[in-house]
Amino acid sequence: MPKNRFDWPAFRAFLHTVFDQHIHHSNEQEYVAISLPVPMQTNNDLTKRLVTSKPTFYLSHPADSFTIVGQGALERVSTSGGDRFHRTSALGKNLFNRVHHFNSLSRPYPLQLLGGFSFFNTLNKNSEWADFEPSLFHLPEWTIVKTKDEATLSLIERIHDFESVDNLVNKFRDKLYSWTNYTPYHSTYSDGNAEHNKILLSKFLPSKFDSSFITNPQTLGNQPGNFRAFTAWKNMIIKAKKAFDAKELKKVVLARKVSQSLSQKPKAADVISNLEQQYPDCFVFCVNPKGGSYFIGATPERLARFTPTQVETESLAGSSMRGKTYEEDDDLAGKLLNSKKDRLEHQIVIEAIEEDLVPYSERTEHSSSPQVKKLPNVQHLYTPISAIFKKGVSRTNVLKDLHPTPAVGGFPREKALEFIEKEESFTRGWYASPIGWINSHGTGEFYVAIRSGLIEQNTAHFYAGCGIVEDSDPKNEWMETELKFKPMVDAVRIATQVQESPPLEKHYAKDPIL
Repeated sequence: MPKNRFDWPAFRAFLHTVFDQHIHHSNEQEYVAISLPVPMQTNNDLTKRLVTSKPTFYLSHPADSFTIVGQGALERVSTSGGDRFHRTSALGKNLFNRVHHFNSLSRPYPLQLLGGFSFFNTLNKNSEWADFEPSLFHLPEWTIVKTKDEATLSLIERIHDFESVDNLVNKFRDKLYSWTNYTPYHSTYSDGNAEHNKILLSKFLPSKFDSSFITNPQTLGNQPGNFRAFTAWKNMIIKAKKAFDAKELKKVVLARKVSQSLSQKPKAADVISNLEQQYPDCFVFCVNPKGGSYFIGATPERLARFTPTQVETESLAGSSMRGKTYEEDDDLAGKLLNSKKDRLEHQIVIEAIEEDLVPYSERTEHSSSPQVKKLPNVQHLYTPISAIFKKGVSRTNVLKDLHPTPAVGGFPREKALEFIEKEESFTRGWYASPIGWINSHGTGEFYVAIRSGLIEQNTAHFYAGCGIVEDSDPKNEWMETELKFKPMVDAVRIATQVQESPPLEKHYAKDPIL
């Protein structure tokens, strides 16, 4: 244990005060939380602690050595409709006010609510998203936040479940003992052994799984299922271009969904580990609302990082494949930077974000030209954007106005959303939505849930989209979505054995774009 051991006598005195002043005077549930430093652990060890039958939230950014994990749901904050962001904020503040927090750290340390929102204000529950809500945040039973330098554990209990201070103290002692003496299960992965894990991945390559996804537009006619899916995709883009010609839209982001049968449900821990190994510069996330199906991915895109004085966001729009050699890769990056189509798509996002931030900001800042953000399978145009807040700004209002940016929705926003809702024949659910955390000090971080999939008992659903503007070519955009399927396809492939691939006609019959 760390040198500064937990002060049980002080905690006991704290509980006596809480019991005397609050427990008999509230009609709402109240909670007690403790926060304390704990020994550092690898992310692989943290994922092994996850109990698949419990609600779970996991988020990490390996490149920054940041991880936040929460499990269990002592209370849920759930809303829907056009005012869901505002209501979530109000309910969240009320919940934080009912948590009595004993912080044993030498600095202020806020508690977190973990969760996110669906893409649209409402959610079709007659779909694979039945376990999810339009807005859903959890107060976990335990949360750990790990940075480069330290790890902090928070344990929470419902006061009304205990008759006395002694009982509650004993419960916290037991939970802390269980945490520090936990024996993890055996994982498919070797801790920190990237080479070992690559060997595991290579066993599945080449794979019948690949042939269902990676298609050559020139040979689509020889693959009936792919051809029908591509034809529907092409027709959707033609409709978008008509909207551009009529000056109704400048950009719209269209997505595909492909479903694949699985021989068994993969462990979320194994999928997470592979994503972290393969995409360390991405934000790896997993949300399991009820201990059943889970939504998981590795997104390169941060929607908003809130500090006490500002918000940091970004334009991530305009894409190209990676090269097979350094020379080819640099050449593709140069072409991306000079692409009229991609620069237009990127600039639309910058201008829309700035417009959204103006009412809340003293000033906004961004570079005059984009960078290229390189991921293992794709590269993007990237421009970080920041804004200094005016006094009294609601972070939730900022989040509401940022989502969805034209990078995942389109522009103008309302017209683009109407087009998506009408033309896409599947439920986006939490795909391309804001997921993240907010703390009791009002700061937090949210990410755009792209490069993702929803894993059910025997089926994996994969989602990928791309920005459509007037110069978009349907075949190129199709191939861009194929590239974007790759992170989740590979991660699931290594985590579980896939059933024999059905004939393409049957496979794509499960693709609602048909």
